[in-house]
Amino acid sequence: MENKEIELEFSIKSGAPEKQRTACVVVGVFESRKLSGPAIDIDRASDGHLSEILRGGDMEGKAGSTLLLHKVPNILADRILLVGLGKERDFHEKAYRDAIACAVKPYATPARWKPPSPSAKCR
Repeated sequence: MENKEIELEFSIKSGAPEKQRTACVVVGVFESRKLSGPAIDIDRASDGHLSEILRGGDMEGKAGSTLLLHKVPNILADRILLVGLGKERDFHEKAYRDAIACAVKPYATPARWKPPSPSAKCR
C-alpha cells in the first residue's frame, strides 16, 4: 500500500458550533464526562446526543483522548470530534495547546506536526 501525503486545511471559526457547516467541529470534554460550553451547545441542538454517548461510557474526558462522531442529529457539520481536556480545574493555556495537538495528530504529517508537551498523552 502506497503512502500518500494528504494536505488538510484547518480554520478557526467563531460562532455557534452547532450551526457551522463544515467537515468537522472540535469540542472539548472534561474528565467525569463534563461537556465544555461549545459541547453543551451541540448537545442541546442534538437533543442530548453527546450526553447519551458519554453516558454509554465511550469517553471519560481524560486528557489526550478523542472520539469522532458522525451524523450527529440536527448538526450541520459532517463530524464532531470530542477531545478530552482532563480535569477542569487543571485546564489552562498549556492544557489547551496539548488538547489541540492531540486533536490534529492523526491528520498531520510527521514533518509538520509539533508534538504536545511531554506531559500530554495523546490516545
